[in-house]
Amino acid sequence: MDAPHTLLTKNQLIAAGLDDFAYGYHDKVRFYELDALNHVNNTVFLKWFETIRVSYAMARGLTTYSHQGDDPQLVVRHLSADFLAPMYQNEVYTIAARTRSIKPTSLIMDYAVASDGQIKGTGDCVIISLEQDGKTRRPHFPEAVRAMVELDGAALIG
Repeated sequence: MDAPHTLLTKNQLIAAGLDDFAYGYHDKVRFYELDALNHVNNTVFLKWFETIRVSYAMARGLTTYSHQGDDPQLVVRHLSADFLAPMYQNEVYTIAARTRSIKPTSLIMDYAVASDGQIKGTGDCVIISLEQDGKTRRPHFPEAVRAMVELDGAALIG
């Protein structure tokens, strides 16, 4: 396994069974992520989704998380997950994220977790872009929109 959170190439993502994604990395299940049944607790998937969402948002130019000036606040409005197969301690997995669709002030992201060629979990979320006041919606940076369309194949809506 590469160092945790080292970005993978498109070919590596395809080899992991994540053909529709262009942003992802390897990691492994840690002991503290297990539940009483000795497999990954469902809530851990949400943490994994959050971790990749933050690095993805910065990589695509959506935000710097500086909380200053014209840097937007990205707020998760909706989040869902499907747990498809159990995962166990020290299991190496690949997690990937992409933007499925973009509206002027919001977007929908998809997530997938795969191990040994099998999709173990998926998720999606709706993210809203706000001004620093935390109330007023703001449009995404044009460069970020361009990156999500070109790199992820995101659909522009509206």
